[in-house]
Amino acid sequence: MTEIEHHPQRRIWAFLGYAALVIALPVALMGLMPANEYKAWGGDGIDCDGPGLVFFFAGLGLVLYGAGAFVNGRHFRKPFKLVVACACLLICVALGVNLVAAIKEQRLNDAVPEMGS
Repeated sequence: MTEIEHHPQRRIWAFLGYAALVIALPVALMGLMPANEYKAWGGDGIDCDGPGLVFFFAGLGLVLYGAGAFVNGRHFRKPFKLVVACACLLICVALGVNLVAAIKEQRLNDAVPEMGS
């Protein structure tokens, strides 16, 4: 087998990896929802549900797209893989920013006496 030929199993794994990244886009979008819906709508109320869903989806999205950035970033000399790695990194940055905002919102909720259990 020459250097140019590709192993069929590699193609299948590559396809499954890219498919997983595409299928995980709704998870990433859920991770980008606001931590406090009332503040997102312009109010100043306390969201009693808290940012738990944001923690879950943003954390899951960070793991999935962080792995995608790592796996594709190892082959950065190939243009397509570089684009995929950069897209994964951008999604990770957006999820990270929203996760930090959710952590701040959780701390604000913990400081409100009405939120105590």
